[in-house]
Amino acid sequence: CEETKANTRPQTPVSDTKSWDNLPHVSLIKIFTYLKESQLLELQFVCKRWYDVIRHTPSLWREKYFRFSGREPRDLTHQPYRYATHFIRTFGKYLHVLEFRLHSPVSTGVCKKFQVCVKVCLNHLAKSRARIKVLSLPMLQLDRSQWMLYKEDFCSALAKFFCKSQHSMRDVCLRGARANFDDGYKVLYAMGYNTGDTVTRLDLEDFFGRTPTPVYDKPQFVDCLKNFTNLQELDLNYSCLSEELLDGLAEKLNPDSLRWFYIKVYAYDPHNQVVWGHSWGALVKKCPSLKVNMLFQRVMTSDEHFRILLPQIPLSQVSFDGCYFADQSWQLYPTIASILPLFKKHLRRITIDLPDTREVFENELLTLIQHCDKLVSLKLYAFITSRFVDRLLQMVQDGKSKLEIIKIRIYLRDYDTQDEESELDRIFAKYERLVGGDLNYYASCVTSI
Repeated sequence: CEETKANTRPQTPVSDTKSWDNLPHVSLIKIFTYLKESQLLELQFVCKRWYDVIRHTPSLWREKYFRFSGREPRDLTHQPYRYATHFIRTFGKYLHVLEFRLHSPVSTGVCKKFQVCVKVCLNHLAKSRARIKVLSLPMLQLDRSQWMLYKEDFCSALAKFFCKSQHSMRDVCLRGARANFDDGYKVLYAMGYNTGDTVTRLDLEDFFGRTPTPVYDKPQFVDCLKNFTNLQELDLNYSCLSEELLDGLAEKLNPDSLRWFYIKVYAYDPHNQVVWGHSWGALVKKCPSLKVNMLFQRVMTSDEHFRILLPQIPLSQVSFDGCYFADQSWQLYPTIASILPLFKKHLRRITIDLPDTREVFENELLTLIQHCDKLVSLKLYAFITSRFVDRLLQMVQDGKSKLEIIKIRIYLRDYDTQDEESELDRIFAKYERLVGGDLNYYASCVTSI
């Protein structure tokens, strides 16, 4: 019958009707975006079409992060560095985000391979007119002895790249480079001269190593930063800060461009210079949306805080980090009681980490929190009592504080933390409804020896 003949006709194989060859170009690219880089590099050899799609689709190769370690046997060979240069030659013209990171080089050989690799890659990027928008070279640590023979050539290659790069750079991270002043100045000058009006984020925290003359006394550094007229975020050490720098930024920056200013105050960096409030006032007048975040590492005396934390600073975040070190001259109590209240209209985040100091400031800190109208985050790691946690949560529950993030770590000298942990459990149960809501809360106790 007709029905039987229809059922006996040969059916078209499902594999033919749903062949990858019939998949639209846009759909194929969409699938490839979910694959890892290693998978794409293997799939390019499946067929000619896939090869062409993978090799010539810029959106698949916008970001690349090269990570090298001086302690892994594989990174002691030439293989990872050759792969990096091959990748840049093949896909570098498509890149927008690029990072080279070298972790803990243990020999001059590793530094040499890394220096040659980065130099070749940057030269090719410049020749191919790649439009790099984000360039990151963090934690180079050029002051290490392993870099002694190669750091000058490395900085020269970097400066040459900035001179020849396209007018597309937006974000540059050179955090932890620890270069000497001459090499660092060469890089900054080249960057500012060619891309100073396009860079919006510049991370120079720990960019300079220890120099005979403090960076804040170097007028060349001020002249370099004046070239960056469109900065929105700037990261610096306090050892680079001066009245001339603040005045220069206030003069050259575009109106209301600078939004975030991160400053690290480190005990072993020069930080005894005097910066008067009128310079901060001029910068705030030019950039009224400016927010300043300050990190104090092992700088814990109220005299230093009084000299650095001027009332004209729009301080949004402040952090005090003892770095597992204690000094008898440290005094955070006067800072909390008398200095930080000056910034109650701006402060949004406070972080205190004092694992080796038993100074008592619980009442003063609670008073400060209550008076800071915009404070949303508190991270406190110190020798405090569980009663402080109870009073703090009660304050939030009563609407006397707008805290949204509370991270507490109670340090103890005793190995037996059972009593404190039981008390924290009781407090958690007492405020379970508050903690289970929108409040991001965590509290624990640990032994600090």
